[in-house]
Amino acid sequence: MANDAQNSSGWMLQNKPGVCGLDNSGNSCYLNAVLQCLCSTMPLVEHLLNQDTRQELAKCKCRVAQVFVRLLEKMWLGSSSSCAPVEARSMLGSIYPQFDNHTQQDAQELLLHLLNALHEDLKKLHFSGQQPGERPGLSSTAESTIVSDLFEGQLSYLTHFLRCGHQAHNGQTFTVLSLPIPKGNKKCSIQDCLSLFFEETFLTGAEQSVCSACGRRREAAVQTRLDKPPEILVLHLKRFGCKGKSQVKLSANVSFSMELDVAPFLSSSARGVSSYHLYAVVQRKYDTARAQQGINQEAANGY
Repeated sequence: MANDAQNSSGWMLQNKPGVCGLDNSGNSCYLNAVLQCLCSTMPLVEHLLNQDTRQELAKCKCRVAQVFVRLLEKMWLGSSSSCAPVEARSMLGSIYPQFDNHTQQDAQELLLHLLNALHEDLKKLHFSGQQPGERPGLSSTAESTIVSDLFEGQLSYLTHFLRCGHQAHNGQTFTVLSLPIPKGNKKCSIQDCLSLFFEETFLTGAEQSVCSACGRRREAAVQTRLDKPPEILVLHLKRFGCKGKSQVKLSANVSFSMELDVAPFLSSSARGVSSYHLYAVVQRKYDTARAQQGINQEAANGY
C-alpha cells in the first residue's frame, strides 16, 4: 500500500499493523497476491506469530516457515506501510526453480507449493500437549499442522456399477478444489461452477472402471460429495477447456457473493457448518490467467 493510502474516512493508514503492501520486483504480482492472501488468513497469522511457535521455529531447520514468519513480522509487527518480500521470493525460487525467474507464473501452483512446504516444515516442531495457539476442534496428531487443520478437506466418491449393482466408496483429501466453468455461458456464478463439479458423472466406453466385485470393466455412475468441509475453502477456476482437439480459454464472467453455502454438496455423514464468508481473491488478467478464490468458513470460533 502506498504511503498516501487512505481509508474511506480519510484517515491515513500508514504504520497500522497488518496494513502493509508488498513491493513488486519484476513480474512478481502473482507471488505478492498469494502472500497477501495468506498473510490475511488470521488463524494462520495468529498461530505463526505466537511466541511459543516462534521460539520452536528458532530451534529447528525450518527455512520456509522461518522466512514466512519473518514476513509476517514485517507486516503485522513492523512500522512500514510496505515491504519487499525479497527473502520469500529467493527462498521459493531456490526450492522450486520454476519460480526463480522474472516471468509470470501460475498463482494456484505457487499457493499449493507454499502450503505444502509450510506444512512439511511445521511437522518438525515438537510441542508438549496442546500446540501454541491451538483452538478447540483442531487436531494435534504428529502429521497435522495448522496448515492441514485449516486448509485440508475430504471428498467422498460413491461409484455405482450399472450392470452388477455393486457400489464402491472412496475418499480423497484436498487443499484446493479446481472447478470447471460451464461452457457456452457468458455469465455464471460460483455456485454454478460448484454444481458442475459435484454433478453425477457416468463412466462409459474407454472410461469404464473395473468393478472390485466381479473383476470386469463396467459402466458406472460416480457421485462426488464433500465429506469434510475444510475450515478455509480455496477454490480455483479452470479457465481452459477443450474444444475438439484444441484448448480454449473460457472467458465467462464468474460472479460470487460474500456468502457461500455448500450444504447442497455435503455427504450424509458430513459434520460442521457449511457457510463460508469470502475474504480473499486472486485474479490474474492475462491470456494464461487462472482465478482462485479463498473463502473462510464461518465456524463457531468466529472465523
